[in-house]
Amino acid sequence: MKTENVSMNSTARSTKSWSTWLRFSIRLLFALLALTPPGARRLLADQSDRTHQIGAKIKCMCNGCDQSAAKCYHVGGAYSGPCDTAKTMMKEIDAHIATGKTDEQVLQAMIQQYGTLAYVEPPKSGFGLVAWLMPILYLFGGLALVVMVMKRWRKRTVAVAGAPGLSGVQVSQELLARAREQAQRETEE
Repeated sequence: MKTENVSMNSTARSTKSWSTWLRFSIRLLFALLALTPPGARRLLADQSDRTHQIGAKIKCMCNGCDQSAAKCYHVGGAYSGPCDTAKTMMKEIDAHIATGKTDEQVLQAMIQQYGTLAYVEPPKSGFGLVAWLMPILYLFGGLALVVMVMKRWRKRTVAVAGAPGLSGVQVSQELLARAREQAQRETEE
């Protein structure tokens, strides 16, 4: 009975110390957050959001995925999360932003460093415009091909049906009579 009381007391003490430590940690976190100037918190949040917006326009160059640097979450490390290449690219974007560059300047610096393959979507000018127009051209070309083939099929069936005495395949009357007799016998059985 004494051992039960001892184990219950030690459990109660460890639970009490854990809850005390947790309360202290939460208070400390709130105190540190309260001491951080509001302008600095807003600047850090904006910079992070801005970094992710620019990172979403640049492809992760890890060659393990085709995702943007801001959203590169594939298995490749110790856990499923951003690969080291994406982390490095996001730090580079952050460094460019810290120097005071605009979004377009940061994007151009990253494209200059990694090449045009780093675009998530091709630019809507120059040769990149071809990538935007090709799906539309393929759609209209395919539609025209389908319409052309259907018109030819319709003309062919009309020409065969409209010709008197021509059914396309010549079958003798004797062969036709034998086929009818065979069909009659097989259906009666």
